[in-house]
Amino acid sequence: MDERPEAAPEPTGELLRRLAADLGALVRLYGRAVREHLQGMARDVATAVLMIGAALILGIFALGLAVALVVLVVAIWLPAWLATLLVLAALVIAMAVLVFVGVRRVRRRRQAWAAKVAEEIRWLRSLFPSEN
Repeated sequence: MDERPEAAPEPTGELLRRLAADLGALVRLYGRAVREHLQGMARDVATAVLMIGAALILGIFALGLAVALVVLVVAIWLPAWLATLLVLAALVIAMAVLVFVGVRRVRRRRQAWAAKVAEEIRWLRSLFPSEN
């Protein structure tokens, strides 16, 4: 048998005060944990953005070197100025094709969006028929 005397139950007001204090401490701890998590995540994202930016810059340099390599390879068979002109022409043609395809896709998307907006306007007008 338990020989300890039974403790008197705490008053409800005291229990509610302790509960509120514990909940407040829990919310503060949770807030601190979320803040530390977000700070760490922001630090990681900033580092990743810097690394990706550096990689993109290196990629631009690599692309320039690749073009120079193509010019030098073509210069084996042709004079240097003609090799450069030929590679330049190929790049301009490739750029023109990419721009043409991109503009066509944007126009197609814009036409689809305009048709969707027109359909929505017709639907809205059908909700409020005009009395003429």
